Amino acid sequence: MKKKHKLVKKLKRGAHSKLNVLHPSQSRKGKFKPSFVYFNGYSDLFTTIDALINVCILATQGANNPQSHSKELELDIRKTLELASSLMPFEEGEFLDDAYQMLVENNTEQL
Repeated sequence: MKKKHKLVKKLKRGAHSKLNVLHPSQSRKGKFKPSFVYFNGYSDLFTTIDALINVCILATQGANNPQSHSKELELDIRKTLELASSLMPFEEGEFLDDAYQMLVENNTEQL
C-alpha cells in the first residue's frame, strides 16, 4: 500500500508540473480552455482566423481550381501551421510517458 501511495504522489507531482495546456473554463462548466495560445492583439487573432478560413477554402477547391480566395496564400498557410504547432501538447505527452513508465516499473496492474 505504501508503494502505491508513493506512486500516486509521484504522479500528482508530475501532473502538476506537466499538465498545463488546458485549464478549466470559469464561464463554462465542464469545459477547458488552452492556456498557451497567444496573439499579439485582436488584429493578429483575426488574421489567424482569416488564414484558417482561407486555407480551408483552398483545400476544398482541389487541384482543379488554382485560383485562391486569399491574396497571401503563403502567409495564410504559415499562420495555420504555426497555430497547429502551438496546439501540440508536448509536456502532456512527456507526463504520459513518465506515468506509463512509473506504472510499468511498479507493476501496479497488468498493462
